[in-house]
Amino acid sequence: MDQRHALLVIGGDAPRRHALDGIEPVDVIICADSGFDHALGLDLVPHVVIGDMDSIADVDRARAHGSRIVEAHPDKDFTDTELALAHALADGATSLTVLWGGGDRFDHVLGVLAALAAPDLGRLERLTAWVGDDRMHIVHGGRQVRFTTEVGRTVSLVPLAGSAHGVTTTGLRWTLENASLEGSRARGVSNVAVAETVNVSVASGCVGVVLPKGTA
Repeated sequence: MDQRHALLVIGGDAPRRHALDGIEPVDVIICADSGFDHALGLDLVPHVVIGDMDSIADVDRARAHGSRIVEAHPDKDFTDTELALAHALADGATSLTVLWGGGDRFDHVLGVLAALAAPDLGRLERLTAWVGDDRMHIVHGGRQVRFTTEVGRTVSLVPLAGSAHGVTTTGLRWTLENASLEGSRARGVSNVAVAETVNVSVASGCVGVVLPKGTA
C-alpha cells in the first residue's frame, strides 16, 4: 500500500507553530471547520475543509484559496473532527497527524479524545496529535509506536475510551509487560524515559502516550 500522510487541523485554540517542526512530509491537509483559520495562521493551505461551517471566519475565503468544501448539515450526529477523521480514512490516509491548540470548551476536549479513540482509526499505521505544547501518540489495539525522546522525559500512558490490555513498553523506568491499564485508574501517568528510544505496544483497547512539554 502506498504511504499517505494526512495533516488534520481542528478547531478550539490555535495550534502552536513549533508543532510543525519535525512533522513528516504531508500529502494532504484537511481542516475541520475553523481549523481552516488556524491553518492559514500557520501558513498552511488546506486541500479540504469539512464541517457545518458554523465557526469558520469566512467560508468564501476558503473557496478563494482553492480548498474543497465538504459542508455538513448542522443537525448531525458527528462532530466536525469526527467527519474530518473519517474523510482522511476514506481518502486513503495511512498515517495522520492532528494539530490542535487545545479546547476552548471542556466538552469539546472530551469529544476530541473520544474521536481519536474510535476503533476505525486502528487502521492507521501511525496516529499522532499535538495538543497545545504536548505531543500524544494514540496507540490502538494491535499497533505499536516507537519514538525518540530525551532521557528523563515524562511519558504518560493514559487509556482512552475504557481499559486497554496487553500493554508492553520498553525504554521506560516502570516497565509494563502484557499489562492492563484500567480506564478508571491513572496507573500509567508520569512514567519516565530511561532510554532515547521508547516503544509502546497495545493488544486491545486504546492508549494515549503523552509527552508533556518541558518535563525532560
